[in-house]
Amino acid sequence: MRVTQTMLTQTNLKHLSSSYNTLARVQEQLISGKRIQKASEDPVVAMQGIRYRTEVREVDQFRRNVSEATSWMDLTDSTLNEVTEAIKRIRELTTQAANDTYDASQRAIMKSEVDQLVEHIGSLANSKAGEKYIYNGTKTDQPLVNLDNLKAYLNDSTLDVNSIYTDAAGAPTTSGKIEFEVSKGITMQVNMQPETVFGKELFEGLRNLSLLLNNPATGGADLSAELETLDTLGQSLITERAELGARANRLELVDNRLQDHEIIAKTIMSDNEDIDVEKVIMELKSHETVHRAALSAGARIIQPTLLDFLR
Repeated sequence: MRVTQTMLTQTNLKHLSSSYNTLARVQEQLISGKRIQKASEDPVVAMQGIRYRTEVREVDQFRRNVSEATSWMDLTDSTLNEVTEAIKRIRELTTQAANDTYDASQRAIMKSEVDQLVEHIGSLANSKAGEKYIYNGTKTDQPLVNLDNLKAYLNDSTLDVNSIYTDAAGAPTTSGKIEFEVSKGITMQVNMQPETVFGKELFEGLRNLSLLLNNPATGGADLSAELETLDTLGQSLITERAELGARANRLELVDNRLQDHEIIAKTIMSDNEDIDVEKVIMELKSHETVHRAALSAGARIIQPTLLDFLR
């Protein structure tokens, strides 16, 4: 077969073009840090990459849910702590007022402080996490307690306790659970049921105490009898906080597991699609050396012409 100068030139150019493509591919890998740039380069890697990325995004969403749930529970625990402290202070005032040495004017001062504490409890019942009321079940767009009605309720024995709640149906009974999905197939309730924390028993008991303090005929024995009611209310709050604490502890364990899962998922995703930088640099250097050698050889082959031999 006759080998012409044109054939040599075309063959050389073809191989140089292939070498340029190889260099371009390796340089793209090094710049992007990714093994492939298009799915067509390696469909298996691309398909697995989609699956791994989906898993990472899923874990990331679960972690955001856990973070929001933790914030909700932290705020709930904080407000319940304030309610507990308010009940303790009311109990202290009741114990003092039960002493028959206090006259009506002194009890009136105590009643004023008790009323302020009850109104503070009512404001805590309307606590919000962001723009959501946390103690009104699934009705997060409206407060639980009407504070103006609560103030009137404390001084009027004819008013019904249902009047202090903003819901037209009155006191909450079953207001619904708010649950966040914190892991695949696992949901956790983040809210406390209002009927167990700010139910009728709480405000009825506090209103009765307020009215007794306002009645000059009230004896120490009558006020001492209210201490049992306050103890019951305080114990109920402690029980609710204990349940909330148990949920918060479980949520912390879930968050720890999600952190581990996130690290594993990102590691697998990286192993699938990220390059080994040292290996790619060595590959680039190798291709550069081969390419330079090809250019040198090509220059030697293409350069001579008939005129070079006629000199």
